[in-house]
Amino acid sequence: MKRILLLSLLALSHSTFAVEPLFETPEDMEPTWVDDIFSVFGADGEFDDSKDIDMSYLPTAYYTPEKKFGVGLLMVGLYKTDGAASEEQPSSLVLNSFVSMNKSYGVEIENMTFFNQGKQRLLLEVDLHNEAAVYYGQGIEDGNLDINEHEFEEQVYRFKPRWMTEVTDNYFIGVGADFLYASADNLERVDTEMPVDAKGTLPSNFSSGVVVTSVYDSRDYRLNATKGWLFQIDAGLYQNDEYSSFSTYDIEIANYIDLSSMSAPGLIAWQVQGHFTDGDVPWNLLPDLGGSSGMRGYIKGRYRDEQMMMGQVEYRLPIFQRYGMVFWGAVGSVAPKVSDLTEELLTSYGTGFRFKLKDNINLRFDIGVGENETNFYLNVNEVF
Repeated sequence: MKRILLLSLLALSHSTFAVEPLFETPEDMEPTWVDDIFSVFGADGEFDDSKDIDMSYLPTAYYTPEKKFGVGLLMVGLYKTDGAASEEQPSSLVLNSFVSMNKSYGVEIENMTFFNQGKQRLLLEVDLHNEAAVYYGQGIEDGNLDINEHEFEEQVYRFKPRWMTEVTDNYFIGVGADFLYASADNLERVDTEMPVDAKGTLPSNFSSGVVVTSVYDSRDYRLNATKGWLFQIDAGLYQNDEYSSFSTYDIEIANYIDLSSMSAPGLIAWQVQGHFTDGDVPWNLLPDLGGSSGMRGYIKGRYRDEQMMMGQVEYRLPIFQRYGMVFWGAVGSVAPKVSDLTEELLTSYGTGFRFKLKDNINLRFDIGVGENETNFYLNVNEVF
């Protein structure tokens, strides 16, 4: 979810980062007035495992060209299941909700629960929204043309549960389901303000599928890793309500390099993603670039096609106490065939601020620059 933060939530405060910061925090430093303010919302920078669930609640204000002015609520909860070890990473619940002046509204929920000392994992993802969105067609050529911009009201209802179990050290296999309804209302071409037949261009549809997962995950902390590897492959087989079938194949590789061993502050994180499809894929499940989690700088949905690959590298730099920054670059492409993905590449770069809410959970405010646009994002957790 894109955000421009109107009220700054970033400030100097009391705590430390897992990796080497640029400036050390004095051990005897007292909590500041910023700590006191954030503590009111439960964002004290720490995790209290004596609570059933340690929650933070942060009201936000934002503006985007599509949603206009709006308000939202970020909720972050950390907890441990029975028998969890003290050094084990906590389970997490993240809720991001918003409502805007042009009647856009929505909520995203991600809940990861670790069982049996992390040997089993249950991931629940929920996305419910009715918000302004854009459609330019398929492929980079269509996405490059501003005259192709269409605006519409996108309704999405999605529920995606997944169960994973460890079969050997750090290697998990899992199975899950994916239920998704999407519709497009009031489709309109921006340059002429003329309505377009949404049923013919972006038809409403309901898709349900089974997803099989293979994961190698040696990261020390899922939501904000400082070391380790992630290598994940997801394969989904779907049935559409129009009695058509299609399949999806997702690949993600990520690695985190703490620079402390080189006597340097911060860490380097890099990621490669591939999203591939086969069959009669509905418009809302076509792989795309942009948004808050990949190729920041491009509006989500501008570039979409049947196949997608992207890579991004971040330098994450803790500055002082709970305050940090990131710098990144990314490259990616969409195409109808995998063999065409290298024909035309898109790039983006940017920077962002970080504020530690609790334990290793960060509030992030990013500015991403694409080749023809600049966008702003406010969210919880690192991008990868």
